[in-house]
Amino acid sequence: MKISDGLFYCVQALLMNHEFGIFDKIRPFFYRLFFKKIGKGTRICAKVQFKYPSDISIGSCSYIGRSSILVGLKGLLVGDYALIGAGSKICTTSHIIEDPDKPFCLQGIRAKEIIIGNNVWLGFDSKILLGVRISDNCIIAANSVLLEDSNFAKNSIIAGIPAVLKRKTDAK
Repeated sequence: MKISDGLFYCVQALLMNHEFGIFDKIRPFFYRLFFKKIGKGTRICAKVQFKYPSDISIGSCSYIGRSSILVGLKGLLVGDYALIGAGSKICTTSHIIEDPDKPFCLQGIRAKEIIIGNNVWLGFDSKILLGVRISDNCIIAANSVLLEDSNFAKNSIIAGIPAVLKRKTDAK
């Protein structure tokens, strides 16, 4: 873990629980010091938790809903105008489970970059796992689970557990 990430966790602890709407705009101002990028106009609601912020890039005018968790080890890129619904989980990491004779907790973790395009809407309580790619103008239905290394094309509506393409949108 980078020293800057450790310092960020202290700042996050001070700011994350304030419910007043003004803090949705204040958090990005302070968090910008620790992230790879946070674009202008981005709002971060109360109780949002970030891990490995130095590997996270969030575009302009994006919105991260209450009680979401974003893990950025090895890279998490969120485009402009992204809407991340409350309670969503975006995680670039998973446990290694290669040795059946060794406890899972002792095998370490692996990580893969996640890319979320511009104008993407993640519905309430969505889960995005490592290696996922979501192109521009996609909608992810509430409570969907996008499994490791899934790849979704532009203008898609995606839903389910596991998530699958339901139909294309008319977006340009």
